[in-house]
This record gives sequence, structure tokens and C-alpha cells, in this order.
Amino acid sequence: MREVAVILSAWTICLVYTVTYCYLYGYLSHEGTPESTGPDIGTLVGPLSSFNRDPGSLTTPLGLAIPDWIFYGVVLPWALCILFSFWFCLFYFKEDDLGSEGTLGGGKVPDDVH
Repeated sequence: MREVAVILSAWTICLVYTVTYCYLYGYLSHEGTPESTGPDIGTLVGPLSSFNRDPGSLTTPLGLAIPDWIFYGVVLPWALCILFSFWFCLFYFKEDDLGSEGTLGGGKVPDDVH
């Protein structure tokens, strides 16, 4: 159960990072619209003027022909999460002994099971 919590936590953190990063760096404007409900995002996290971008400010890291916010907000965190999951499952994850065949919980077979 402990291993499930670690993997689920890692993927949840990656999901929250991806959504937050892509929202802040991917959109051109963060101003509320008349039909939107709830508080404006600027009231929750402060002024967002530094996050407003025009298409000319987008870069393509590593020459991959994708915008920088896609690379740093989607590709990189999920690649790191997959690598962490592989490492965790191959080198840290411990299997429990299920006992020998024909026994329950490593003990004696009850008489009514025969």
C-alpha cells in the first residue's frame, strides 16, 4: 500500500504542476470574461501581467518545433515522472512473499479446504 501512495503522489504532483504551468505560461491573456464564474485568477495568485505572452515571445527549446510551455509544462515533467516510476518499480519496490502454493498466508491448509 505504501508503494501505491508514493506512485500516486508523484503522478498527482506532476498533474498539478502541468495544469498550473500550462495555464500560467500557455495562454495569451488571463483576464476574466463576463460569462466566467468565480473569482478572477489574478485575485487568487496575484498580478499575472508577467505571465501574459504574445506569440512572438514563444521559443522552441532543443529545436523540437514545439512551444517552450509545452516542453517545460508537459513533455519534461511527464518524462521525469515516467523515469521516476520505472526507477521506483525496478529498484525500490519490494515484493511480499505470498507463501508456498497450497497454503493460506504461509500457514497450514485448513481441513475444510481439501
